[in-house]
Amino acid sequence: MKKQLLRVTLILFCYAIFGIPNGNAQTEVRFGNSYVNISKRTAGGTVEFGDTLEIRTNYYFPGGFNGGNIYFVRYMDNIPSNTTLVGDSVYLITNEGLLVKKYSIRASDDQATYKANPSLSEFNLRINIGANAANVGTAVTNAVAGGGNVKPGTHRPLVAGGTLITTAFRVRVTGSAGDIITLGAGELRYKKNSSSSTFYQDSIVRAIRYRILISPNTPICADAVGKNFAAEFGGTFGSGNTHNRGILPSDLPVPGYIRRPLTPSTETNDGYYTIVNNLSPRQSTFRNALKKPSCGSFSPPNINACGNRMFGGHWDIIGDHTGSTTPAGNDPTAANATGGYMLVVNSDYATGEAYRQSITGLCPNTSYEFSLWVRNVCTNCGIDSTGTQTWKPGVLPNLTFAIDDLDRYSSGMVDTVGWVKKGFMFKTGPTQEDIVISIRNNASGGGGNDWAIDDIALVTCNPNLTMLPSATTSVCVGDNVRISALVRSFFDNYTEWMWERSTDNGATWQNTGVTGHTPALDNGSGQYEYEAFYPTFISDPSTNGHIYRFRVASTPGNLSEPDCSFLNFTTIQLNVDDCQILPTKLLSFTGQLNNGNGYLKWVTDNETPGTIYEVERSNDGVSFTKITSVAGISPDAKFTYNFTDPKPVSGQAYYRIRMVEGEVFKYSKIILLSSKLEFSIRNLVNPFGSQISFDIVSPERGKANVQLMDLYGRTVKQSQQNIVQGMNEVFLRNLDHLSSGVYVLRIQIGEKIITKQVLKTNPGH
Repeated sequence: MKKQLLRVTLILFCYAIFGIPNGNAQTEVRFGNSYVNISKRTAGGTVEFGDTLEIRTNYYFPGGFNGGNIYFVRYMDNIPSNTTLVGDSVYLITNEGLLVKKYSIRASDDQATYKANPSLSEFNLRINIGANAANVGTAVTNAVAGGGNVKPGTHRPLVAGGTLITTAFRVRVTGSAGDIITLGAGELRYKKNSSSSTFYQDSIVRAIRYRILISPNTPICADAVGKNFAAEFGGTFGSGNTHNRGILPSDLPVPGYIRRPLTPSTETNDGYYTIVNNLSPRQSTFRNALKKPSCGSFSPPNINACGNRMFGGHWDIIGDHTGSTTPAGNDPTAANATGGYMLVVNSDYATGEAYRQSITGLCPNTSYEFSLWVRNVCTNCGIDSTGTQTWKPGVLPNLTFAIDDLDRYSSGMVDTVGWVKKGFMFKTGPTQEDIVISIRNNASGGGGNDWAIDDIALVTCNPNLTMLPSATTSVCVGDNVRISALVRSFFDNYTEWMWERSTDNGATWQNTGVTGHTPALDNGSGQYEYEAFYPTFISDPSTNGHIYRFRVASTPGNLSEPDCSFLNFTTIQLNVDDCQILPTKLLSFTGQLNNGNGYLKWVTDNETPGTIYEVERSNDGVSFTKITSVAGISPDAKFTYNFTDPKPVSGQAYYRIRMVEGEVFKYSKIILLSSKLEFSIRNLVNPFGSQISFDIVSPERGKANVQLMDLYGRTVKQSQQNIVQGMNEVFLRNLDHLSSGVYVLRIQIGEKIITKQVLKTNPGH
């Protein structure tokens, strides 16, 4: 089936009961339930065996609700499946997660208890909440007796004039990978009348029984590739020269939230969202404007004024993230200038679902990454249980990602450290093409939990393909040619493969008929790998210049689908010669850009009469084309040649020299010229055995410090290399003694640093 279009529908909303969660519906009760992975509170990740989860419910009662009183308030719940309760870990907390009251789990000790083996009419857990709440005895039912009295807007914790009750208890995960945790049938009951008579029925708020997959904590793709199929301008929310993005037919629908344009006179309150290219209401571009409580006497348009920030001195002044490579993101866009947009949310008081995306047209049995960049935009929005400002960040955003309503990943607490990437990898089923992805907001609004998102990505997570040997292989006529590809992936599904060949310098490709199915085995570093071999053949002049590439997929059907199979970016080109020794010596080959054109210089010695120097150029460093021939003019002597390429270099160009003497030839090294060279690493041979080889691309001359470190940060090999402008071949040799496993390659030139994970394999791999 051809995957030409991936249709995506996005919905952003907050779940509520008894009311609509926005600033226009403050007279109704709102609630939500969630959980926080305490074991991965900071970094985030999947739920694994041994993790500790804090199960939370929250209930917001506006000030004055029911005349200022609710009665017989009690909360009951069951322990989630595949978990066990952690000691005395039953609490009331603030929306920030701070302790309000800690309970004992023993019967009759206080207003809470835990029963390990309840009857069919009982629960595992009960908390009597509010003033005059009674101790809980041995019967853990939903009976009216014992529940307390709560005065919304008077009893703590206070938020926006109302009372926000948050219950919490902790469990430890006992299930294995692949098992599913189902939350208990939690419920809050209360009456609107002070009489305990059954004539006055309970008001009941029932929690959603979310389902959580226990799975290995697989990281997102190191190099996620492929077309981004997310909606909203490919997940970037587009760009424009107006502060607020206009309303578009393709706008992201946000049921339950109100979209409000950001202006100096309109604030993005709890339950509202906006799409802007600058988070300053006045479009200030000065990130360091003062914040509350230290505003001084400045007033706009002074750049230091607190009034340049949201709520007169709170939210960050930032631009979006698209195209940025740092946590700071892009600078805020000036008035009438063009800049990228971002979606900014001021979370509602009750937790609940915050994002939903329906997707069709996926490839079966294929790995994908769903990710986004998120930023906590307030460093001083916190409040205490009385509703008084603390001038701290307050509630930190915490998001759970789900597929088809099965939770897969938690972001952890998003602190005020700038833009951070959060996401996870998943694999579609054997025939699955449609999914629904959702994100839940695990923390309440009010006193923090204000965040921006950008660069939403739904991309294929390609396997890592390493061609063996390197990109260009030189052999002699009559040699046995052995080529292979090493396949590595976080999943064991990419087992179908095929070799393709080009005989016209990469213009067209044909299936060689060499295909296979190879099971992937765990390599001990958390990845699956195998090596696929092309049948050995004997080289002859007819195979010179042939290029081979490798295609991999998860099913035989996907192998024939370009959108569902994967090619290596590196190919193997075969150079066949008769291996006679050329007496001419190439002492050096260098190049530089002169007025946008490539200027090449090479120095020779002991030149043979009739020697020809063919200059070849390539856009990718693999497929080369001859652009000129230079006749040798200095037999038996040292001589310097030069050539200026008449075709300007747009972006980058690779050059090499092919020295020809009769029927014999050999190649020079390859040099790279670029008008926009950036420090980078290319052609890294990974995994490695006795040596590591790679190319350093540098915009200038310098000295590179190359370190190989183990996962404890200890340096096991170090080297310094003199680097010229362009491409530099680098080797770290004599690595046989290192044990197999994962290492970190660190390359530093000046203040620029690149790190790569590399894998050491045992002999024979």
